[in-house]
Amino acid sequence: MHRVQGGGGARRRWLFVVGTVMVLALITSCSSRLDKDDDQAERQVPSMQLKEWSQLHSGPYGIPERALRSYAYAAAAMDKALPACGIGWSTLAAIGDVSSSNATADGAVVESDGVARPYLRGLDQANPAGAKPVPDTDAGRFDGSEVVDRTMGPMQMMPSRWEQFATDADDDGKADPDNMDDATLSAARLLCAAGGDLRQPDGWARAVGQFNSTPGFVERVHERASVFGR
Repeated sequence: MHRVQGGGGARRRWLFVVGTVMVLALITSCSSRLDKDDDQAERQVPSMQLKEWSQLHSGPYGIPERALRSYAYAAAAMDKALPACGIGWSTLAAIGDVSSSNATADGAVVESDGVARPYLRGLDQANPAGAKPVPDTDAGRFDGSEVVDRTMGPMQMMPSRWEQFATDADDDGKADPDNMDDATLSAARLLCAAGGDLRQPDGWARAVGQFNSTPGFVERVHERASVFGR
């Protein structure tokens, strides 16, 4: 009798182990497929071609990989489209760092779709206390405010500037100020239009000053760009 009971207990334990292994295998298989689907979706984004470079340099520069990838891609895209501008990734990284801590301000994270969430609006580091409010120009279409214009996204662009230079950099059919790739390439276009040749000190300063005219912004960006450009 004891042998029969023991055998039944062993069989139950065996069935439990087998069942557990099957469940774990199913979960692992599903997770693997999901990971592959995520990777495949991400590879459709043009900036993915610079992922290895950004992974290699993210740590040394202290910039999140996803943000660094966007900066490098935007600079490369502008070099191809408008080589006379000469914009470098270090300038874009410096603006992103000063403006939104590379899309990490207020606990934001750049998610798998490239969008920084929670949405970044009117950050103090880009618009210090005492800055004169700008009357609304977009009826809240981009920044969500129908009273004043608020800077938006990882690069903290104003709605009026976004409307001029908005660019769909990730080829998803829309330009999104909260998308890391879109915001960075749009900012690069603005800078090139404002400064001309950014390899010249006066052109660089003019571009960054027009991007954000807040007192001290150009100096802070220059300091960070100098660090990243080493």
